[in-house]
Amino acid sequence: MRFNLRLLSLICLVTAILNLNDACAQVQASLSMSKREYIAHEPVVATVTLTNNSGRDLLIHTEEQTNLNWLDFEIKNSQGTALSPLAAMNFGAVKIPAGRSIAKSVDLTGAFRVTEPGRFRCKAVIRLPGKGGNFVTNTTYFSVTLGRQVYSQRIGNPELGNVREYRLSIHNSTRKASLYVHLVDIRTGRNLQAFRMGDVITSKSPKATVDRENNLHVLSLVAPNLYAHGTVTPAGTYLGTKYYKPAAGRKPALATFNNGEVMISGGISYDPKAEAQSRARLRKLSERPRMTFR
Repeated sequence: MRFNLRLLSLICLVTAILNLNDACAQVQASLSMSKREYIAHEPVVATVTLTNNSGRDLLIHTEEQTNLNWLDFEIKNSQGTALSPLAAMNFGAVKIPAGRSIAKSVDLTGAFRVTEPGRFRCKAVIRLPGKGGNFVTNTTYFSVTLGRQVYSQRIGNPELGNVREYRLSIHNSTRKASLYVHLVDIRTGRNLQAFRMGDVITSKSPKATVDRENNLHVLSLVAPNLYAHGTVTPAGTYLGTKYYKPAAGRKPALATFNNGEVMISGGISYDPKAEAQSRARLRKLSERPRMTFR
């Protein structure tokens, strides 16, 4: 009797392993991060890529009986402690045609506390419907840092409770330095917006000021003799970047007029795209064969 029970248990175990292997063979999954290093409160984006090798179209969805998402993430900090989800993630059903791949990108900052400095490792869990089984992707690593704050300015009316603060910080990676802006709600302490403005040369500190509409103006050196002027609204909208080169005997600077308007002085407007297009046209002309007269 004991022998039969052991044999039955062994058969069940082998069957489960075979089913799992079959599920992995049907769908291949991989996980990647948008980058390795993030500034605190910046979107931490993970992308899951699924490839359908089953030979037929697959519909992956959340099971009604269990109500478990077909896609979940497991994140641990440097101490090996698993992070508890801050909010439920709900993913709609996805259809993967036979032999095709799809990619699903997810901002993890809305569901996990990955806004504080630290090192983290992450993997995704995929649940196939029915008896398709569950399996995990590869593990990816990323880190979150604060950066070096170089500027801050509060805006708004304290009596109305709408005071916000602009914060500029520089993040040095192994390859280059980047300039980031944060917009913080002072009343709640909540980070409303965080994004990368662009590259920056740290030998010259960025300059910043606020105009009469409480827009933030930032002037930074992005390449030798090339300055970038970026503007951010109180709502956290980035209005884009304009580039300038030094005028004769002068360097670009932020100038505030009596009416509160902010403009660039001492700079010549420069369009990198237009110059690249001009160089491309010249290159095409130089590649034409020389004309020979006889």
